[in-house]
Amino acid sequence: MYYLFSLISYFSLMFGQIIWLVWLNPNPVVPTSLAILFLVGPLLFALRGLLHNRLDTFKWVTLFVWLYFTYGIWNVVSDSQLPLGLLQIITSLSLFVGAVMHVRSHQVKEDTPA
Repeated sequence: MYYLFSLISYFSLMFGQIIWLVWLNPNPVVPTSLAILFLVGPLLFALRGLLHNRLDTFKWVTLFVWLYFTYGIWNVVSDSQLPLGLLQIITSLSLFVGAVMHVRSHQVKEDTPA
């Protein structure tokens, strides 16, 4: 259950960024491809590990996702990107909680004596 919640949060964060940058609010100053490269590109490093249910990937994603949370706070404070900031905050927090709970549920199973 936590695995599915983590994946939904991960893809929501990734595709939410793409939809915002390409269709909803393209930035005329920064090229769209460059914005996608810097905002969505780092998320792709975790894709294979998350899809193959590797616990090490879930562990480092819990640390990595705080960058998106911080950028979401930045966007909320700037007022021009309020919806994107809220999207980033909500999806990054849900990804963090889902990944932590998924790792904990697997650690409890491993620690239980048979």
